[in-house]
Amino acid sequence: MKDRRFLRMTLFGLAAALVAFAIIRSRAFEREPGPPVPWAEPFVERDLPEVMSDTLRVLVMRDPLIWEKRPKAVSGLEWELLERIADRLDVPVIAVEVRHPDSLWMALQQGRGDIIAAQLTPRKDHRRWVRFTRPYRHVAPVMAIMRRDPFPAKGRPTSTVRPAMDSLMLGSASPYRDRQYRFKEEVCVAKHPASDSTHTADDLLRDLVLGRVSAVVVTEAHAAFEAVRLPLVEFSGPIGSSQPLSFAVRKNAPALLKALNDGLDTDERNGALEQLFKGYKAAKKPTTGPIRSKRAIPVNGDSISPYDNAFRSYAGELTWDWHLLVAMAYKESRFDSTAVSTKGAHGIMQLMPRTAERLGVDSSHAVEAHIGAAVRFVNKLDTLWRRAVPDPEQRLRFVLASYNAGPGHVIDAQRLAEQLGLDPQRWEHHVERAVLLLARPHYYMRPGIRNGYCNGAQVFHYVRDVVSLYRELERDVPKADARPVKP
Repeated sequence: MKDRRFLRMTLFGLAAALVAFAIIRSRAFEREPGPPVPWAEPFVERDLPEVMSDTLRVLVMRDPLIWEKRPKAVSGLEWELLERIADRLDVPVIAVEVRHPDSLWMALQQGRGDIIAAQLTPRKDHRRWVRFTRPYRHVAPVMAIMRRDPFPAKGRPTSTVRPAMDSLMLGSASPYRDRQYRFKEEVCVAKHPASDSTHTADDLLRDLVLGRVSAVVVTEAHAAFEAVRLPLVEFSGPIGSSQPLSFAVRKNAPALLKALNDGLDTDERNGALEQLFKGYKAAKKPTTGPIRSKRAIPVNGDSISPYDNAFRSYAGELTWDWHLLVAMAYKESRFDSTAVSTKGAHGIMQLMPRTAERLGVDSSHAVEAHIGAAVRFVNKLDTLWRRAVPDPEQRLRFVLASYNAGPGHVIDAQRLAEQLGLDPQRWEHHVERAVLLLARPHYYMRPGIRNGYCNGAQVFHYVRDVVSLYRELERDVPKADARPVKP
């Protein structure tokens, strides 16, 4: 009996010892500093008093939600947030751009910057080197893939199957890059997504648009910002739990850390944070499904519009069928001859004032005169693109894009497409993707890009909508000869 009791006590003691050993070992492991890194400790003594007597230097990476340089302006959600705090502290603030995320830590510890703004999540391994501010927001991951396209690329069939997890890519500073982070099981397999050591979320979205990767993981904040700018990208999720976003400072800068936390608290209480978030969110929410397709023009018998005679009268003066004019007029104004856009374009064909003046018409002229002016403009654009784009089917797209945005922006898009390895003579899946990138400062500020910012999403939809309407009219409406129909 005593032997059994002794045996039980011995086994219990051994089990308790093993548990205690495991706990001690796990805690020791958690405290384990890991491999030494050159940026583990600060190299400078620089806290709030030194910053106040000098300049607040913010280490940034190029991203619309962090920092972006534009002509005569700087934008970026995190940059604007820190600008507000610096303004209240009455201290000048400058941005110090860093190209690689791993360089941020050394730049901070060396004193090249005082704060890291890079959509950071306070990870355990990073807490050994720096101090993080309180989170200013929480963001969940979403998956970005290409939408199903009604105009599939030749030789590149569009897959409607969701990519496997091992084909997903994470950005270099992604909040979800930590191997301990777990994505939703019903969405992803066990394997953690691959991460690119040099690319930001903005870079990965560009690679997705250019067909270099099949799927990427970005934050829901990026999805909300890009929902309109990238109409061919589908965002779905969330595919995991939210992660906090913070700023980082050196361990020996407690006063600066407190000032930042106080500033974040103030902006949260007065609603400034929420207003700032709204400013970096598209008016339209991210959606799933195929690329938007324009609905057909309502046709009543043989009549398409009140101005069919005028459209038909120019049938012999275009490279394309007269139905093209109808499709353009419907897209531009819904056949409203009194329409005026917010930018000043007027009339049934929505000619801009300077263009209309060069073509010899103004708002006082009749509808027929405006249609005639549009025909002359289309013919000029056709001549402009004839040598660069010999195929009339492809040239039609370039003409329409030029009609909508001006030929200068389309020439820029063609030049950018060539730089990015796309075909400069093909619109769908090539130049149309480059024109989307012209909404980004990194691209429209490139050497050789001469016309600046372009609302690429508007051009993208305009060309696709008009071509779709035109093809439906060609198919469904009986063709007529060039002579106007008598009333």
